Amino acid sequence: MTESVHTTDAVEKTLELRASPERVWRALIDPVELGSWFPDRVDDLDEPSGGWLVWEKHGRYAIRVVETDPPRRLVWTWARKPETPLDDAPTTTVVWTLEATASGGTRLHLRESGFATREARDGNDKGWDQELGELVEYLSA
Repeated sequence: MTESVHTTDAVEKTLELRASPERVWRALIDPVELGSWFPDRVDDLDEPSGGWLVWEKHGRYAIRVVETDPPRRLVWTWARKPETPLDDAPTTTVVWTLEATASGGTRLHLRESGFATREARDGNDKGWDQELGELVEYLSA
């Protein structure tokens, strides 16, 4: 198992979504739905050993769901290097927290931590802006 040196820096994002927590949850956990807005495809997400998030442009990234509390909290860990099994790569942890709003929507909070470098953290910070924009579009369709 690879040991990573981590900084205390994390990416944190909060969004107000019009969709219910149950609807947002499905977009985060269902492999077909997740593959419709985040990677190009999801392979074997529900396997205990983990699966892969696949981007045609960037390659396959190993992922493992480590905690679920539907529809409130989802935690996954994923590899920082493409084409590398999870146990052989530096990883980060993504925590999704969903909270119902008075209007029937969802306040979504994302926190990704465990970055080894500030550069890696900054790259994912920008990446999450794009990906969460795609989630908003997906849920609006």
